[in-house]
Amino acid sequence: MDKINLEENKSYTLAEVVTYVQKTLDAVKAESKHCHLRFTPTDVYWLLHDMLVYANRNVPGEFVLRRLDRGNYKVEYRTETAERKKADKKLKDNLRQTAEYLEKLTGNRPSWG
Repeated sequence: MDKINLEENKSYTLAEVVTYVQKTLDAVKAESKHCHLRFTPTDVYWLLHDMLVYANRNVPGEFVLRRLDRGNYKVEYRTETAERKKADKKLKDNLRQTAEYLEKLTGNRPSWG
């Protein structure tokens, strides 16, 4: 394994930390041929989830595992701005749907919708 030198009085960027994690995982992978332990998809999901929770403590925005379909996930980075836009769009869609429903019931569309 490559040497990992962590200096006591230094702060590390997220990119540097990821490099150290990759080196560590590469070393584990290289020795894994001696281990016959098997992991379930749930085990792998929670390992990835917990790693992202740890990373999210110190980054602006949020890394999440987004489920695409059964057994397929994507790591997604969400910023506060993107989440605010997404929430605003959802609110506008809900208002539009409510206005359409009220128009069907009463025949009049509300002024706010």
